[in-house]
Amino acid sequence: MSQGVSLGVCRRAQFVIFASGLVLATLGTAPALGQQSGTEDRADEVEGKIETRREVQRTADEALELDGFGDGPRVTYQQVLADPDNIDLNFRYALTQIRDGNVRGAGATLERILLIQPDLATVRVLFAIVLFRLDNLDEAERELRAVRDLDLTDDLREQIDSYLDQIQTRRKKTKFTIAVNFSGQYDWNRNAASASGERLAFGIPTVTTGGSTRQDDLAMNGLAQFAFEHDVGAQKRHMMLGGVVYYQGEQTQQDDLDLQAVSSDFGFELDYAPDTITPRLIYENILLSREKYFDAFGASVDWNRDLSNTWAIFGSARVKYQTYQNITSSTTATQRSGRNVQLKFGTSQVLDPTQRIRVSLERTRNSAARRFYSYNRTELAATHTLLFGSGDFLLSSLALTHDAYDGNDPTISPQTRRDEAGRLRLTYGVPFEAFSDDVPDLFKGLTLTVSGEAYRQISNITNYTYNNYRLSFGVNRRWEF
Repeated sequence: MSQGVSLGVCRRAQFVIFASGLVLATLGTAPALGQQSGTEDRADEVEGKIETRREVQRTADEALELDGFGDGPRVTYQQVLADPDNIDLNFRYALTQIRDGNVRGAGATLERILLIQPDLATVRVLFAIVLFRLDNLDEAERELRAVRDLDLTDDLREQIDSYLDQIQTRRKKTKFTIAVNFSGQYDWNRNAASASGERLAFGIPTVTTGGSTRQDDLAMNGLAQFAFEHDVGAQKRHMMLGGVVYYQGEQTQQDDLDLQAVSSDFGFELDYAPDTITPRLIYENILLSREKYFDAFGASVDWNRDLSNTWAIFGSARVKYQTYQNITSSTTATQRSGRNVQLKFGTSQVLDPTQRIRVSLERTRNSAARRFYSYNRTELAATHTLLFGSGDFLLSSLALTHDAYDGNDPTISPQTRRDEAGRLRLTYGVPFEAFSDDVPDLFKGLTLTVSGEAYRQISNITNYTYNNYRLSFGVNRRWEF
């Protein structure tokens, strides 16, 4: 990687870190989604962390893939028509087609180049990569092995070996993935203390004191995921899949918020192109302050339809039966037990090769043993992905929610609770290789991330109106075999 690229990555990192700090410092009056007071909604918190880590890893993979095709100037078809025998122009046009998602068109362009000059190693490697992305594994492997015997640079030979390894992995009927994440986290208001400094008890306001006041805290978090997929051998590419995720969060001071969680699923990915349908069985278990707190069994169905190379719509439905256990820090947790149903619909649009936006609307019905723990939730969420072309990326997300509870909790207030909330998050990621040309094998594939979050929740009951700001630094790694 050139010195210019490395400096560009560092400059972007400095800018994003500064922007994150500015957001965290100035969003005290902006709407944002916060954690629930005390031990509320720990299951939602764990679920959010797991999905966030998955999104970061997916984006990191996309960023590295884009980096492999460079970030040179775009070339139009009209430019090629004006100078059709210009090999360099045609090659850059093929790169433009790949970045635009037109892989088949890129294959035709590269074939045209190779008819004129079949001994161009770089063009043959790119043609093999295109064949790989079109799932023509035999032709891709044949081309890569032929080119590997030529006089190549070390970087190009390493790229060829990487794709040969990926071809062998893709040919396996059963594939496994292991992913890990470690992060350090700072919360400005970890216990979600009331912004007003007051709490209601039987409708009477009292001043928060001691542990009820705002408490900041540091935490170390770890997440490990094991997943598999198995080709069932049908005419269509139907897959059996499943996995398990383990999460652990250790607070420095507030040990009653230490979390240990296991989430697992098993199901099938059914390919009915352009539709994909994925039914799953799911199980979740949470320990809070090292006491068994939560179990959930359920099922989900995800649906995705590709309307074009750049536009897709999706939906999902999920039902879970949740069982809570009373613990030292939550002696009435069993009253939360019941059924949770979620419906989601959304769309994903690739704006250009480096940007994608995803928007979704979700409706949740949580039915608990007590009416003051039962609620209807509506959430509108948007995520923007920006790939910088050097392996680094920026994920930005905004979520706005409205919660309407079924009844009042007489131990708190005669009013029935209503919450308006939102969450703003920025995550910047950069591969370890961006900092040096000579990266030890131990650090290859690592992605470093810095995240900033701003939370605010406004409720008609002062207990549940609060702010929280979070900053975290993490490292991610994934293996496939």
